[in-house]
Amino acid sequence: VVVVVNDGKAVLAGGFTQGYDFRVVCVILMTALGGLLCAVMLKFAGATHGCFSTALSIILTSLLSHTLVGDFEMDWLFGVGTGVAVLASLLFSLGPPELRRPL
Repeated sequence: VVVVVNDGKAVLAGGFTQGYDFRVVCVILMTALGGLLCAVMLKFAGATHGCFSTALSIILTSLLSHTLVGDFEMDWLFGVGTGVAVLASLLFSLGPPELRRPL
């Protein structure tokens, strides 16, 4: 609705996707992929895994943004956060440790 009100004439003249370039398409595809990954995780694994899925989706989007588009500079803090998120996902997937009872 906002597009029609603000830019209705331009959309009619040039189409809805006028001005889209490689970067815009990459952002749209990365956002869609992240949403699909989160939906699959929520459907098959539950809410807790969904949170990890969201974290991994953000990491994947950042890495793809750095690689394909080149508009994201990774620093050491991003590396630490990525490592913590991946480690937390792996530890959670292992489950709680089995408790051994003394003989």
